[in-house]
Amino acid sequence: MNLHLESSWWLLPPLMAFLGVSITFWCIVGLCRFCWEHLLSPRSRAASMTVEDVAVVIPAHNEEVALPKCLAALTAIVPASQIHVASDGSKDRTVEIARAAGCKVLDIQPNGGKAKALATAIEAFELCDRYKAVLIQDADSEIDPDYLYYALPLFEDPRNVVVAGHVLSRWRKQFWPSLDMLYAAYRTRLYRLLQYAFQYGQTWRFTNVSYIAPGFASMYRASVLKHIDVTAPGLVIEDFNMTFEVQRKRLGRVAYTPAARCSSEDPFTLNDYRKQVQRWYLGFWQTVRRHGIWPGMFWLSLSALLIELLTVSALVLALPVLVILHFAIDLNMPAFSITGMYIEMTSPLQLAALFLATDYALTIVVSVIERRPSMLVYGLLFPLVRVLDAALFWRALTLSFVAKSDGRWVSPQRYQGNLTPAGA
Repeated sequence: MNLHLESSWWLLPPLMAFLGVSITFWCIVGLCRFCWEHLLSPRSRAASMTVEDVAVVIPAHNEEVALPKCLAALTAIVPASQIHVASDGSKDRTVEIARAAGCKVLDIQPNGGKAKALATAIEAFELCDRYKAVLIQDADSEIDPDYLYYALPLFEDPRNVVVAGHVLSRWRKQFWPSLDMLYAAYRTRLYRLLQYAFQYGQTWRFTNVSYIAPGFASMYRASVLKHIDVTAPGLVIEDFNMTFEVQRKRLGRVAYTPAARCSSEDPFTLNDYRKQVQRWYLGFWQTVRRHGIWPGMFWLSLSALLIELLTVSALVLALPVLVILHFAIDLNMPAFSITGMYIEMTSPLQLAALFLATDYALTIVVSVIERRPSMLVYGLLFPLVRVLDAALFWRALTLSFVAKSDGRWVSPQRYQGNLTPAGA
């Protein structure tokens, strides 16, 4: 196994694949946005919209454990009379808890799915006619006290029609790492990358190519929400579709600030994690197929991301197989020539080492930013989660051609104690 030193730059393409060309590009765009907004064109936080102009709608299915914490955080900044809980076929105390908190409640029977619950509540309570903005929040999310303070001023620009919330994972206070917090740790790193690398750059006023306003806590201008097909048939989730509707119909821009924060509970078991991620990926591919391709910067950006996601996922899935074949039959990477320079590749072990080193380097960076040393322990298992994610991503692509859904869902296991938001 040999590699010419003068041609060691062959490591750059796989390194860029593992890091992500799109991430690198949007990080640069995000840096440009930061300089523009904070140094060249600072914006005022004054807002003509007030709390009285905002309605909150919460679709909930058997959320008696999470809902009290969700409502406690919300009622600290929004009157309970402006909070509308759409209980979607709940069999527990969800309806009772919402009514006791003073919220307006719909007890929808039978279970029809999150999107239908949302649409039913918006229509039944006439939210688009009575309010200027509608905040859609998940029942397992806890909103930050300053969410509206930072989010409402973004609607001062009439071209902004959606404010995408900034999601934080929630951690349990613990001394020793435990397997059930692995997914919260993994999501903490993932959210840092997706939001600060992608969302921040893609929602700049000069780009506007964001493909997701997450359903956990995003706010819509009411006059625009009525033009969005919330209950598009056959989709397993609604937030990708609602964002694509905004982009496809050119209804306006998706705005975002990292200061409009809301924490969300991540799965605690492998099975719940697998089901949630599969649901997200399937909803994404179903939405892509439903809306098709249209000319513009949005699809140019999305197509580049899709190509990269498919490539990186295939590479992540192939690596374990290549390593096994290397030990089983002494498989090595083939030699090839680039611009007349002969490149002699080594074994797949070198690619695997590069993948692991790159992945763990990202963990170290986020661990320092978050001031969570335990992430260094959890990070040892992150490559396994990435392999699972890659498999689910490709599986969701194949399922999107045949799978239809009515949007009904089952809430995962909830933690009954107190959790601390990452980054708080």
